[in-house]
Amino acid sequence: MKLNDSEWCEHKPTWVGKIAVAACGECGRVDWFSDTGPVDPSEGLAILFGSFDLIDHLDALGAPSPTVLAYSAPSARKRKNLNALPANVWLKVAPDLLLSHDHETLYFRPTTSCSWTI
Repeated sequence: MKLNDSEWCEHKPTWVGKIAVAACGECGRVDWFSDTGPVDPSEGLAILFGSFDLIDHLDALGAPSPTVLAYSAPSARKRKNLNALPANVWLKVAPDLLLSHDHETLYFRPTTSCSWTI
């Protein structure tokens, strides 16, 4: 597993089931791996958070956009998946998607414009 470290931060993987996540709160980078090599970000997100339930789109305070999509975990066991990522920072989890969490709620913010229809 090749991780891209820099002189400012070190990217250590955290294993959650069959997937490893190397998320850095300093630079905002996220890398996804399995035991066979790199994993597509959308696959990694689906494995970790695919069962989370959409709460609503919310006005965002301190986010890089005016609104975000908020999701809740279906159980305490699934909420533990949030621990694979640093809390209270915005991470670029895919080319057009930022993610954050506050230990309870998962927040997504697309980096491209979209229509919020729920």
